[in-house]
Amino acid sequence: MRFLGGFIVGVALVCSLSATEVPDEWIGMPVTVRLTTGDKISGLLLGRVQRDTTDAIRVRTEIGTATIDLGQIAELRLLEDLYRHAWRLLLMPTAEPIGANSSAVSLELMTIGAAIGIGDIGSVLLLRSIVPGIPSSHQLSVINAKATLLRAQYQQLDGYLTVAVGGNLAWVNSPNRLQHVWAATTFTRVRSRLTLMTFYNLSDRDVYDVAAGTFGSVAMRYARNALGFGVGLDVQMPARDDLHVLAELWNSDLARPYQSMVVIGVRLANTALALDAGLAFASQVILPLAAVSWTPW
Repeated sequence: MRFLGGFIVGVALVCSLSATEVPDEWIGMPVTVRLTTGDKISGLLLGRVQRDTTDAIRVRTEIGTATIDLGQIAELRLLEDLYRHAWRLLLMPTAEPIGANSSAVSLELMTIGAAIGIGDIGSVLLLRSIVPGIPSSHQLSVINAKATLLRAQYQQLDGYLTVAVGGNLAWVNSPNRLQHVWAATTFTRVRSRLTLMTFYNLSDRDVYDVAAGTFGSVAMRYARNALGFGVGLDVQMPARDDLHVLAELWNSDLARPYQSMVVIGVRLANTALALDAGLAFASQVILPLAAVSWTPW
C-alpha cells in the first residue's frame, strides 16, 4: 500500500500513401512497414522510388533490400515510435515523454485515468480508484507530472538516453496526502530500456490511518524526508515484437533496506493497446498486478 499510495505511477501514415507523404527526414532511419496483407517488414528506409507508374519506397532489411509499392502499405512508422508505451513500466514512470501517445489507462482494473502528453517535454498521469463499496473520501487519487529535459544519442551505440524530473501528489483517503519529487534517467537500446530513478518524500507525517469503508482500516508508516530509489527494466522479446518482459526494484527509504519491493511482469502491446500482468513481492506479501493502456490516436 505504501508504494501504491506514494508512487503510482509518431504519427501513423495509413493507407494510400503518396511519395510526398513520406517525410524526407525519415530517409536513413529505421522504420517498420505493415502491409495490407498483415505482414511486417522492418529495416532502414533508403528512399522513395518510382517503379513503372507506381510510387514506392526502398527498405534495407536483414535479408536484402525490399521495394514496396505505397498502395501495399497499411501503416508506416519510425521503429522508435512503434512502441507507444515506453513512458511507463508496470508501476514506475520512465524518463520517456508521453508525447503523441496520450492514453486512457487503468491500473489493477480498479482505477480509471488518463496519460496526457504535452508536446515532447511535458507528461501528466491522472488516476482515480473506483473500488465498489468504498466511499469517495476513502478512494485513491494520484497526479504525477514530469518534464523530459534531455534526449541524447549514444556516440558509438544504437540508442539514446533521456532525463526527466517530476513530482506527484497522492491522496490515500482524502486526509492523507503524500507528495514526492523525483528524477529519472532511461537508457534505451534497440530492444531494451533501463530506468534509474530516485525520489524524495515531502510529506509531513510518518503514520497514516488508511480506511476502506466497511472493509476496515490499517496504519501505513512512511518516514517523512525519506529518500528512495527505483530500477526498472523493459525488454522486448527477440521472437515476439509485441511481447515485453518488465521488472522493477523499489526501495522507499534508503535508511530502511527492508522497505523494498520487487515487481516482475509481462506486457502484450501493439500500437493501440497494452495489456500488463505481473506480481509484486514486498514484506512477505505477494500482490497481483494488472494494467491496461489504450492509445487510439
